[in-house]
Amino acid sequence: MSNLPPHILKAFEAVVGADNVSDEDFVVNCHDWMGLGADPSTRTLLGKAPAAVVMPGSTEEVAGVVKVCNQYKLKFKAHSTGYGNYSGVGTKGSISIDLCRMKGLEIDPESRMAIIQPYTTAGELVSEAHKHQLMCHIIGAGPIHSPLASATSFVGVGVAGNHTSINSRNMLSLEWVTPEGEIVRIGSSGSDAGWFTGEGPGPGFRGMIRGLYGAAGGLGVFTKIGIKLYPWAGPKTLEWSGPHPYRGTPPPENFATYQLDWDNWEDATKATQMMKNSKAVAFINRMPPAAVGHCLTATNREYYDLQRAGKLPDIATKANAVGWSVTTMAWTKAQFDWNEAVLNKILAETNGRKMDISERERDILTAAVLTSHYVARFNRMGDCAGVSMGVLDSVNLIPDVVKRTNDDIGDKETKAGGKMMEVDTEQNWMWLSEGRHFWTENNPASTRSFVKNIVACVDFILSSFISNEKKPLGAALFVHGEASDLFGPKLGHANRWMRKVKNTWDPNNLSDSKHYIQPEAAKESKAWPIAKKIFFHPWGKPIFRKILTKEFGKDDSK
Repeated sequence: MSNLPPHILKAFEAVVGADNVSDEDFVVNCHDWMGLGADPSTRTLLGKAPAAVVMPGSTEEVAGVVKVCNQYKLKFKAHSTGYGNYSGVGTKGSISIDLCRMKGLEIDPESRMAIIQPYTTAGELVSEAHKHQLMCHIIGAGPIHSPLASATSFVGVGVAGNHTSINSRNMLSLEWVTPEGEIVRIGSSGSDAGWFTGEGPGPGFRGMIRGLYGAAGGLGVFTKIGIKLYPWAGPKTLEWSGPHPYRGTPPPENFATYQLDWDNWEDATKATQMMKNSKAVAFINRMPPAAVGHCLTATNREYYDLQRAGKLPDIATKANAVGWSVTTMAWTKAQFDWNEAVLNKILAETNGRKMDISERERDILTAAVLTSHYVARFNRMGDCAGVSMGVLDSVNLIPDVVKRTNDDIGDKETKAGGKMMEVDTEQNWMWLSEGRHFWTENNPASTRSFVKNIVACVDFILSSFISNEKKPLGAALFVHGEASDLFGPKLGHANRWMRKVKNTWDPNNLSDSKHYIQPEAAKESKAWPIAKKIFFHPWGKPIFRKILTKEFGKDDSK
């Protein structure tokens, strides 16, 4: 149970109703779980349970809840679909504002847009949009994520990005409850003119409230937005093939799915530039071979047995180490034929090839590409991952990114915590966006079951911090949270502007900034230059690993 005095709980109940406020252990601990496919355990709790969970049902109720938090100086954090630990409160005893009651969804087909609330999922949105020959962008988090959250508060690129752009750029008009509880409508909705645009003459407001990566809950609560939709050449409802969990979807009429492969990333990058410029490929996704294998198998045991026996298809092995899963989309047979001719020409000029895949494998890949359902299979690979970097930048950086992530992994396959990764040399997931740039992040799967594996993951993450600090590689996902002051100076002093925005709009520092920026520079940023020299010196690393092992070995895991 929380330590909130009864009169504060009553104040929240007066805003949202007694049935929509809870400080019960099972409720607050559920909001302390980091999710991402892992079973709840001591290893998957963030250790910062909220004091209470409050569930408003309207923008006015959200504003009322925020005003109560301001009245009693309580930190708060908005929570939508809860995918990942960014939805959890950053300070124990904060208030989790769960927006699960706010799931409005309205399609405006003439304007090619939708008006959505926080708990509308991408899966729901795309299903409704298809009925109007439209589609939305689904980020790499998959169909359960909140498009409103990714558009207003975080970053994400997905398989259809070459055709649909990314949600942060698809955001139109928006409704915002500031950290002090004021309701603000930006763009056309602020003039009661609809939700079709968020920007007018002069500087754009979008850049201030989210920048490139978003404030991750550190600038109040976003309750409604207009979001751009894009043309969809497929049917109103997808067809499905195969029994669960081998469920796939045959490519619709005038669609085609391929697994493409090259001998090296230099050739693949040249081909990628040509594909994005030609627009012959609408959906493009790079899954590492092991992830492809998990998509094609029903269980971890099936994958393990086939991998050990050498019976996985080539697309799930290192034979597919340099490749893309792609789907072309056309409205007519003539356009379909043009897409095919262009793709074949690109492959011929870049030494690329179409890999052999069975009909079942093709259907499963098509389902993964069109719906992002593959994300659930990725989560099955392990219950934690060591993330090196997220890079949103020029496609030309692809070879450098792959080399950097392999260098960061170093000897961690066989040393410093055991086999963190056993089957692939790297786990770079990649997506194109807008025919301009690409996003990648390296997510080698591991396990929380053994302390040494967690130590290897942490070691890997910090190693990538150091390598990217020495030589920044693109616009990396390091200007966030406590890392903002480490990397901001080398990335246009973004941390200075983030702090100005934060302190202006949230003078009481109540909107949880764990994943955005603190009002003052974190102490860790000042200690980091010295600490990294000590802990990552050849003599200091063993000591550092012992400290990590002791820290992570405090619970009941082995």
